[in-house]
Amino acid sequence: MKKLPDLKRRLMISILFAGIAVALIIFSCLPFVTILIALTIALLAAVGVWEYAQLVQAKGLQPSTSLMIIIAVCQVFAFFLSFLFFQCQFLPFAVAGTGLLIFFVSHFRDVNNALLLIAVEFFSICYVAIPLSFLLGILYPASHSGVIQDGRWWLVYLIMVTKVTDMGAYFIGRIWGQQKLAPHLSPKKTLEGAFGGFICSMAISLGMAFLGKLFSKGAFDLTLSESIWMGILLSVAGQIGDLAESLLKRDALVKDSNKLPGLGGVLDMLDSLLITAPILFYFLKIR
Repeated sequence: MKKLPDLKRRLMISILFAGIAVALIIFSCLPFVTILIALTIALLAAVGVWEYAQLVQAKGLQPSTSLMIIIAVCQVFAFFLSFLFFQCQFLPFAVAGTGLLIFFVSHFRDVNNALLLIAVEFFSICYVAIPLSFLLGILYPASHSGVIQDGRWWLVYLIMVTKVTDMGAYFIGRIWGQQKLAPHLSPKKTLEGAFGGFICSMAISLGMAFLGKLFSKGAFDLTLSESIWMGILLSVAGQIGDLAESLLKRDALVKDSNKLPGLGGVLDMLDSLLITAPILFYFLKIR
């Protein structure tokens, strides 16, 4: 009886946040909204890195949480500037390299567990900050074949395919799930649910491609073949991302990465996107 109210509360809060996200995406071309979006991604990265640091602390290590957060925020803004200005293309690499050096220097006075701590500190940037930064690159993409792409379509596509995979896997798994997908990581996930999420993502990917042909005027030129294999790739990657975060939480012996009402944590909310965002970003780069 308790699960239903929890589900309703999570659904209501998710709808609220989805509405805010939609509003930001629609008006993302406005200069002040662009800055607001960058600040929002930086905030999500900061909270996500903090949550990751709590998981590390649960394992008995004491990482430099404040340094991790500062470097993560700098990394987001470095990517943001590189997406907007060609002259800043190498800025993200400079920030990542400088961050790594800072992690090394911070342990010069205390070498205890330095190897483990530097590894987990730098991994927070790779796992949280950099993938979230790619959301900005998807929203503000370069032109393709001389046609300026509308990043709003691409970001909505990414979120829809990723999140519909999650929802399809959840509901289909609850109704028909029998065979456990990864019993040691997430006992409630099933093979039937994973397959259901896969089918749902394919339907959304094809549907978005069809809508793009009708309404985007070439600014969202996802072909039929691309929509099929990208739907497959993003669905599989999203479910791996979900299980990857479950792996970290299971090792740290915690249920949620945070205690945000109705959400759990930022990592709980964005775990799938941390894997799918880089895939779509590089797809847009190389196609």
